[in-house]
Amino acid sequence: MIFPSPSAIIATLVIFGSLFAALRRPRTACVLSLYLLALVVLSSAIKQAYLGVAMSLADVRFFLLAPRENFHIFIQYPLLGLALLGVGAGFALCVVAGLRYERPVHFMVSAPHGHRFRITAAAVSLMLAIGATMMPGEGIRAQVMQDEMYAAYQTMNEMERITGVINRLNFFFNNRIVQASLPAFHQQTRFEVPAPSATAALAGIQPDIFMILEESTFDPTLISGCAASDCDNAMLHPLPLALRTQQGPLMVHSSGGGTWLSEFALMSGFDWRVFGYSGAYAPVSLAPRLQTTLPAKLRALGYRTIALYPTEGNFLSAKSAYGFYGFEEFYAASDLKLPKDWELTYDHMVFDKALALAQNPADTRPVFIFALTVRNHGPHGNGMVQVAAGFHAAEQQQGGALADYLGRMRDSSTDFVRLAEQWLQSPRPRIVGWFGDHQPEAAWKFTQHPERLLRDNVAINASDKQIPFLTQYQLSANFGEQGQLLSKSALDISYLGTQLLAFAGLPLDAGASAGRAVAAKCNGLMLECSDHELINDYLSYRIYQLAEMH
Repeated sequence: MIFPSPSAIIATLVIFGSLFAALRRPRTACVLSLYLLALVVLSSAIKQAYLGVAMSLADVRFFLLAPRENFHIFIQYPLLGLALLGVGAGFALCVVAGLRYERPVHFMVSAPHGHRFRITAAAVSLMLAIGATMMPGEGIRAQVMQDEMYAAYQTMNEMERITGVINRLNFFFNNRIVQASLPAFHQQTRFEVPAPSATAALAGIQPDIFMILEESTFDPTLISGCAASDCDNAMLHPLPLALRTQQGPLMVHSSGGGTWLSEFALMSGFDWRVFGYSGAYAPVSLAPRLQTTLPAKLRALGYRTIALYPTEGNFLSAKSAYGFYGFEEFYAASDLKLPKDWELTYDHMVFDKALALAQNPADTRPVFIFALTVRNHGPHGNGMVQVAAGFHAAEQQQGGALADYLGRMRDSSTDFVRLAEQWLQSPRPRIVGWFGDHQPEAAWKFTQHPERLLRDNVAINASDKQIPFLTQYQLSANFGEQGQLLSKSALDISYLGTQLLAFAGLPLDAGASAGRAVAAKCNGLMLECSDHELINDYLSYRIYQLAEMH
C-alpha cells in the first residue's frame, strides 16, 4: 500500500491552512484544497501523456520564472488556455459559494484577570501552516543518491512510469527544487587527464558553420503507406552542392516537447537525465554550471558565435542560458523584427536575418551561427490552421495532425535547401547542418505503434521504446574529400557537438576526444549503451576530472 510522503502531507496542511486563514470557513477550505489536489493529479497525468514525465512543483516554479513569455503557451494551445480559464472559474465559484453558504468561525480564549480574547480562525490556521512548513521532511530536493551515474537514467525511467493519485501527489511535492545535483563521483582509470597546456593551435581550415535546430522534426518516410510525394523531402537527402555529407537518425532526450533539453545536449555534450529530475530545468539548473561548451570551444578557436531565437528571449530563460552556453551574440524575435505570432514565422525569415548578421566586413573571424526555427511548432491539426494545399490526400489517409505537420515540414525543407545553396556557394570553406530537437505529437500515432512503421527504415540500434525519441540530423560541407556517410544507426545528441567539430576538421580537446571514442564503442548511444561501466567512467571523467561542470 502506498502512503502520502511527509512532503505531500506538509504541503496539504499548508494549502488547507492558507485557505482557512484567508476564508475562515473550514468546509470551504477543505473543498478548495481537494480541488487543487485534484488539479495537480490531472495536470500531472496530462503532462506525462504529452511529455513522458509527471508534473512536479519545480515545473511550476520553472514556468513562473518568466510568466509573461511562458503564459503565451496557453494562446498557442487554445485547449490548454480554455482549460486554464475553466479551472480558474471553478475555483472562483467554489469561493463564492463558500462565502455565501458557510459562516466564518473564530475562537475565544481566556486570559488572566478574567479577560477573553478573540483569536480568529485566520490566525490559528496561519500558525498551523507555519508550523507545518517547519516539520521535517524526507528531503524534497530531486537528486540521485545511487553510486553509479547510470542509475540516474534508471531513476528517470521510474519517474516516467508514475501512476496513481498518491504517487502523483508524492512526486509533485517531493520535487520542488529547480537546482539539479551532480551525480556521485565514480573512480575511473580508463581516461587520462591531460597535462595543462596552452590553447590548442588553430586548425589549418576554419570553416564557417551554420547549425539549425529544426523544431519538431522527424523522418516521416518511416511511416508505412505514406506516399513519397507527401512524406519525402529534399532536406532528408544529401545536398547537391555538398562535397561531404554525414547524416542519419538522432536519439534525443525528450519527445513532443522540451526543445531546451536538446539545446543543452548539443551545447554541453551531456544528457540532462544524468542529473536527476531537476536536470529537466537545464537552462536554470545546469547551464550556469557549465565550464566547457561547444560555443566556448569555438570561441577559443577564434570564432564569432551567434544565436538566433525566434521567440521572446526570456522564454524559459533562453537569453541567460545562451550566455552561459558561450554565445557572444544573442538575437531574440524582437531583435530580429520577427512576427510575434510563432505560426507566422517561417524558417526563411530566420535564415535571412542570420545571413545578414554574418556579413560583417569589420569582423573577419570565422562564424558559428546557431539558429532555431519555429515553423513546425505544434499543435498540429488543431482545426485552427488549414492543411496546406497538396496534402489533403494525406489528411484523408493519415489524419489531419500528420497532414498539417507534413505541410509545414515541406515549407521547412524548401527554406533549408534555399539557405544551403546560398551558404555553400561561398568560396569560403563552409558547413551547414540541421537536426530535429524532438518529435512532434503528430508523430506519436505512428512512432508509438511500431507496426505502423517500415521497420527496415528505423535506426538499427533503437528499440521499439526508443523510436519516439528518434529524429534526424545532417551535416554538409563544401570542402574536403567528396563522400557521403549515411548511417543507419542512431547517434545520441550528446555526441552531436563533437561530431560537428570533427566533421569541420577542428581540433578536439580531451573531453571531445573521449566522446568520440565512447560513441564508437557504444554504437552511437549514451545512457542506452550496454557498457554501463564505460559510460560511468566517461561521465565522471568529464564532470569531475576535466571539471567541465561545477
